[in-house]
Amino acid sequence: MADEQLLLGRWTSATSADDPRAGWLGARPRPVFLAAVCVVVALGAGAVAPSHLKYAVGVVGVTALVGSVLLWPRFGAYLLVGLVPMTSGLASGFPVSRVRLSEAVIGLVGVTLLVSVRRRDAVPWHTLDWALAAYSTAWIIFGILADVGLHQHLSLTQWGTVFGKLHFFLVYRAVRAAIRSARERRTALAVLVISTIPVSLLALLQKVNAPHVRLFIYKMVGATTTGTAAASVGHSLRVTGPFANWAALAGFLLPTLLVLVAMALGQVQVRRSRWFLAAGILGAIGLALTDEQSAIICFAVGAVVLAKRYGKGRAVLRWAPVLVLAAAVFAGPSIVHRIGEELAPSAGTGRVSWIPQTLSFRWSVWTQQYFPAIWQRPLSGFGVVLPPTIRWQYPESQYVSFLMEGGFPMLGLFGVLSWAMLRGARDAARSADPLDRALGSALGIAIVSMLVMNTMWPFLSNGGMPQVLWALLALAVPLRGSRIAGNPVATGYEAPLLVPVGVGQDA
Repeated sequence: MADEQLLLGRWTSATSADDPRAGWLGARPRPVFLAAVCVVVALGAGAVAPSHLKYAVGVVGVTALVGSVLLWPRFGAYLLVGLVPMTSGLASGFPVSRVRLSEAVIGLVGVTLLVSVRRRDAVPWHTLDWALAAYSTAWIIFGILADVGLHQHLSLTQWGTVFGKLHFFLVYRAVRAAIRSARERRTALAVLVISTIPVSLLALLQKVNAPHVRLFIYKMVGATTTGTAAASVGHSLRVTGPFANWAALAGFLLPTLLVLVAMALGQVQVRRSRWFLAAGILGAIGLALTDEQSAIICFAVGAVVLAKRYGKGRAVLRWAPVLVLAAAVFAGPSIVHRIGEELAPSAGTGRVSWIPQTLSFRWSVWTQQYFPAIWQRPLSGFGVVLPPTIRWQYPESQYVSFLMEGGFPMLGLFGVLSWAMLRGARDAARSADPLDRALGSALGIAIVSMLVMNTMWPFLSNGGMPQVLWALLALAVPLRGSRIAGNPVATGYEAPLLVPVGVGQDA
């Protein structure tokens, strides 16, 4: 009897409207609603199953997913931070026909979290929220204006690209709405960090040419054996992991690695530290094997800056030879070979010998094709469809891409968004909580790195980096103050010890 009363008490607490952990479905009994949903789903699945079994299974699966998110919002947040970034490079149709997995998860989970949030749990809008909303909306407006003004008649896939930036807003706001305590935030961060392990392992298997791995990757990302995912430097493959391009993999790994470095330097206590160590080691190896020099240099410089900030500069200098030796062993041959190819003379190009081939090629494409097109529509751009004067279909720079799709207004909005991102990271870096300081410091360097790297490749128009950045920014912003002001767990400190704790306390 006592056990039954205890279980009943726990259930009442977990489903109470006063419990901040309770979701919309668990806040109060909803028997009529649940019964109606079960009847509709059962009838629908039963009617479809004889002819289309996979659709019936899909309906049941989607219903179960939405119900789980309504009952446990934190479960939805863990899916967004753990599954979306690592699958953002998968092609449409893998593994579900005509569906891009990351976008489907964002749509189902993100929208469910935002529309079901209770009024008392509403997340306040900060400067970053408004800037991201304006940025996402601007992409849609410029896409519609270009379609109407230039009679582009966009396809369904192209309309998906127009609305694509809205996914970043959904990830950011949904994670903020679902994470309701510092403990849940630490668990979400642990999920994000640990999710990099399978990605790095896949890249390592790709490097050593494990049986069937490369063909599996080509199928996942929609490439062929002669496509982007198979590109190599000399005899050394530049690994891509579950992405179509090595740069996307580097962008995926860089922010998380900087967070791990900041946590280590700040001595943030973590549970299951071996998982974090494995994620850091495998991630560093994966980053080196991408041979993406801009990301590698930004990571090295960022680690030194973090060490200076935490007063560990001398320790980093002592370990520098070991780190350089390790990098030389894993990625030295490919890096040396690539530098040699970049600086090799090219007959008939007129390139200056000390300018790398990729930079010379980019400058040629920009000046001969993209810049003249940009000046034709400097205030509105061309949307997602490039004009026929563009022969090389890859702008090779995020800033050129902004100018092509939305003109100078789009570039200006991105400038405002970047300022808001840096401001949010700065505020977190000034926190008294060691985890907040680590997140803020690492994100500040990651954002600056992104701004630099965007000059040579459109990192924010591809999978990998943007999903990780927005998930981390959602975890770094201040938690709800009015609802949890009196909750010691929500402040980042555990009562009654009153000492800072790290990531994954309950993971």
